[in-house]
Amino acid sequence: MNYYILIILLGTFFIAGILSCGCNSYAEPDIEINSSVKLVNLSPSDYTITYDISIDVINKGSNNAYDVRAMSIISTPKDLPEYRFAHENIEIGTIPKQETVSVNRRLSLQMTKANYDLLSQGLRDVDVETKITRVSSNIMG
Repeated sequence: MNYYILIILLGTFFIAGILSCGCNSYAEPDIEINSSVKLVNLSPSDYTITYDISIDVINKGSNNAYDVRAMSIISTPKDLPEYRFAHENIEIGTIPKQETVSVNRRLSLQMTKANYDLLSQGLRDVDVETKITRVSSNIMG
């Protein structure tokens, strides 16, 4: 009787091991981000500039990338007297392997008059930075 219990337990562990051995074999997605910014509106009354942000997220890896999220930040140049920024968290979703997903967002950046004058006249450019904040190579997370 004890042999049957031992055989059942060993069989259960063996089957569980076979089923779970593939869970750790997923390769991490190889994600590349390209972002660009374009000025679309000037509001001199409240010193606000509105920008269109274009983000291309490229999955160069051999597995799908699931639950991809990114954060895009636009800011005044850091060397100007008063630093201002605006950001947005962006749900991208699933990116199939070897494919590109494009996302467009519009962000407004309010700033001081001195910074507004520099950026609105094109003497300085706004800084844009986009980073992946979450990605999974396994659909289970």
